[in-house]
Amino acid sequence: MWFTKRFLRKVAEHKKAVLYVVFLALSIIVAVELALLLGDQRLQGGDGVSVRDDLHAIAEQAIDFCKNDAYRPSCYDKEIPKLTESISMEDAFEVTRIVQEQDQGYWYCHVLGHDLSARETAKDLNAWKSVVARCPSGMCSNGCLHGAFQERFRTDALPELSVSELKPELIGICDAHDGWSPTGLERGTCAHALGHLTMYITKANIEKATALCDELELRKEGSDLTQLCYDGAFMQIFQPLDPEDFALIKGKEVSKENHHRFCAQFKDQKQGACWSEGWPLHLAEIKRPAGLVAFCGEMKSNAREYERCFKALFYVVTAQFNFDEKKIINFCSGLPKEHQGTCFSNAASRLIETDWRLVDRSVDICNSAAVFGVEKACYDELLFYSRYNFKVGTQELSNLCEKLPDGWKQRCEEGKE
Repeated sequence: MWFTKRFLRKVAEHKKAVLYVVFLALSIIVAVELALLLGDQRLQGGDGVSVRDDLHAIAEQAIDFCKNDAYRPSCYDKEIPKLTESISMEDAFEVTRIVQEQDQGYWYCHVLGHDLSARETAKDLNAWKSVVARCPSGMCSNGCLHGAFQERFRTDALPELSVSELKPELIGICDAHDGWSPTGLERGTCAHALGHLTMYITKANIEKATALCDELELRKEGSDLTQLCYDGAFMQIFQPLDPEDFALIKGKEVSKENHHRFCAQFKDQKQGACWSEGWPLHLAEIKRPAGLVAFCGEMKSNAREYERCFKALFYVVTAQFNFDEKKIINFCSGLPKEHQGTCFSNAASRLIETDWRLVDRSVDICNSAAVFGVEKACYDELLFYSRYNFKVGTQELSNLCEKLPDGWKQRCEEGKE
């Protein structure tokens, strides 16, 4: 109202203002029409084709290009970023969803998620937190979070600051902020990503990196995420992904022959992280039940790390079997009885950790565990994941609760573990 009165006084003082008003009004009308036109083109495409159809066309290109590849997931990881360079990060993830709908062998797209968010973050490193907030929940094993973090703090993007100067920016970064309200799983993924970052910040000094994990205040809110930070730091040594990763650890590689000796220098949780994250050195062995038992047996002197090794490795083999339920069931049932329940339960939770759309298949794993009398551990794990992985009020959470047997279903709906 105050603006209207003031403006009318100005009109009265100078009649030329009337022409200004007419011009301004026409400009607004033209701008609105143009915005509507562009918006319609965005929704319809240049030739009346919907954006969804455009994204389908891109997905079809990726599927066609990779159809004869020996290992299609790796092909998609490389091809989708090329095909989606000119569209938004959100649309690139939508293309990924479409590919997954048509190729059930591509649920694990962590590397792709990493690449897409890194590309988005590179546009403006100072906006990396907003990229994290825009990352899709429940797909690509939260690779999007990793990519944004790592791109922001990769070696050539870091200012010449000391660790002590960078640390304040990292403390609390895994807590809710700037429109980001993370699930327990997303907070855990964030802490794991911090572990990768500590290696970049310390120029791959594993002792300093894990010490930095201790200083990032990850022990709070009723949870301790420090172990996940250790995992990320050691993973950087054993699982480099791109040329920058390989360059970071050059001269510090660990071989299968000296893996045990290398990890022996660490204690407790750090030693456990070192051993379990070195699984790529023993891949052939851990894909056999007896081999995995022997691998984790190296941690038997530490009961906590021994049990944690099995949980970590069951996550690994589930992905290595490309989420093939038959292979997972055969593997878990081939283990000693005391490990079968943990195997089935962690395989089931790995499915929904990878993608929320895999709820049905996750519950099917637990149903299969009933044949071997270990279903309780499996359903209990899904009950925990119902709140750790999903946000309250989501369709995916309702779907999971609905699929669980009576008893677990009621507790799931009531939010009780």
